[in-house]
Amino acid sequence: MTLYLNLAELLGARIEQGLYRPGQRLPSVRALSMEHGVSLSTVQQAYRMLEDSGMVSPRPKSGYFVSDHRHLAALPAVSRPAQRPVDISQWEQVLELVRSTPRKDVIQLGRGMPDIDSPSLKPLLRSLAQLSRRQDMPGLYYDNIHGNLTLREQIARLMLDSGCRMGPADLVVTTGSHAALSCSIRPVCEPGDIVAVDSPSFHGAMQTLKGLGMKALEIPTDPITGISLEALELALEQWPIKLIQITPSCNNPLGYIMPEARKKALLSLAQRYDVAILEDDVYGDLAYTYPRPRTLKSFETTAACCCAARSPRPSPLACASAGSPLGATWSGCCT
Repeated sequence: MTLYLNLAELLGARIEQGLYRPGQRLPSVRALSMEHGVSLSTVQQAYRMLEDSGMVSPRPKSGYFVSDHRHLAALPAVSRPAQRPVDISQWEQVLELVRSTPRKDVIQLGRGMPDIDSPSLKPLLRSLAQLSRRQDMPGLYYDNIHGNLTLREQIARLMLDSGCRMGPADLVVTTGSHAALSCSIRPVCEPGDIVAVDSPSFHGAMQTLKGLGMKALEIPTDPITGISLEALELALEQWPIKLIQITPSCNNPLGYIMPEARKKALLSLAQRYDVAILEDDVYGDLAYTYPRPRTLKSFETTAACCCAARSPRPSPLACASAGSPLGATWSGCCT
């Protein structure tokens, strides 16, 4: 298959999946040329193919746009979970997913995996190759209990994009997102405590709660604006909730990005009821806008502790922060 056909197929798939919405401007010819390492004429041919199929339309001096008449799939309805804390059940379905062997002909939607064929990984692979040739082999021995200092410095820099100003001393490295979630939950909750979660919620977070003996209280969640603050407030009035576990940016599985006004309102609500928040920001960097969405942690003004999980990245490392969970609101931030 020729290069322009490959590119047209890729862009068409993204449009079909709703990654580009009707009327939205598509990446420029020059941007696509640089991203995929092809000539400008190849990108133009790909766009002409999509134009012939009716998927895109050109606008003079503006570029290419997704055709306005394209039909979008209906959004999921707002969930209607049980209005009481429940033990986490139907666990065999999750175990079946975890046990399944990855197949090249199947896209694993239940697992957050990077595109390992992406050209952007080449600099990382070169760095890993150079590291493996060092005689001291720093990756094979124990480092500081909080994690490698250079890694924590880089993570602190990355967190600036999310609005968080943290230093290496505020961060601790763990061996995965589940470890980060577990380390963040255990100082706040005990077995039998109630944790409020969005509905539907990430099965990995439910796995952590089940393993620690917690009860989950599902809160109705809108596929655009996120967890219902009104329903959450009613639940806080009725039940002794110890923790709110949430993924407000690039949510898994709904994909919503909670508006900033609602993020601030959620923080105010947690402060009023003196409830901790554990924010999972694992996919926040995947937003289609720059700067990326701000984390709940970035709006936090009281004493806070932040945890970050980066397991979908090529590196097996994840990070969680150290700090005092004794503030009026203890906010965790998984990035």
